[in-house]
Amino acid sequence: MTIMINDMCTYLIQYGTENLMLLMFLVFLVGVVLKMLMYYLIRCEFNLSSAIETRTHRYLKSNSGGKEESVTFPGVVESILRRTYEELYLKRKRMFRKRKGDPQVAVLHKIFLVEDGARSLIADTLNQTRYHHEDNKPDFKSISRYVFMSNPYFNKLWGVIPIGMMNSVLSILPSLFIIGGILGTFLGISKGLPALKAIDPGNVMAAQATLGQFLESMTFAMNSSVVGIFLSVCFTIMNTFLAVDSVYLRLVDKFTHSLELIWKDTNA
Repeated sequence: MTIMINDMCTYLIQYGTENLMLLMFLVFLVGVVLKMLMYYLIRCEFNLSSAIETRTHRYLKSNSGGKEESVTFPGVVESILRRTYEELYLKRKRMFRKRKGDPQVAVLHKIFLVEDGARSLIADTLNQTRYHHEDNKPDFKSISRYVFMSNPYFNKLWGVIPIGMMNSVLSILPSLFIIGGILGTFLGISKGLPALKAIDPGNVMAAQATLGQFLESMTFAMNSSVVGIFLSVCFTIMNTFLAVDSVYLRLVDKFTHSLELIWKDTNA
């Protein structure tokens, strides 16, 4: 058992000192790409929520003179949501030739399944609000959270990678870089120390060569810590500027606010 453990440690030291920093850089690049993709998707959700809020205010402004008796909360919600989808996606696609950047936006929406997510959001919202009437005020915050969290297109990148799990992993990545740097430090020290046993005080040339190898191991040890700290700082800054959680809370608040305004208007 002791021999097997020693062999495993020897392999880990050898493999780690050769590939650890490269591995940290690769993980950093993958993390940056995933963070940017995830942030783009959450911004698409935010834009949809903002568009719904804008059209809700337009409806309230146009309806300020009084409401018709036949107007109901579920009916107004359905009208606003479907109008938002029509104007935000369908009409824009029909007019994309007139605006230079719209073809690229349409391609991105198709890649990230944004329109599918919008349709799913509308269907879930209508299912949640269809049976609420004046004497049964719903919990709009819970409805908003449910329709976004249960959305298979908005809740997963490309409908495959769970956003919540990926965001949790990326949030701890700065700490993992620091741990990787510390691990590299110990690997470098562990690799260099055994060489000191072979120093022959009577052979100056051999002793200098051995000390040179030891210093190379110490250089790797220090460099791995520097790289780990640098990557950690960079990713922490990116997490701050591309804060997915704060954008999610804002879009849920906007959607909740829209539903509450419609409820108050139709039940005034």
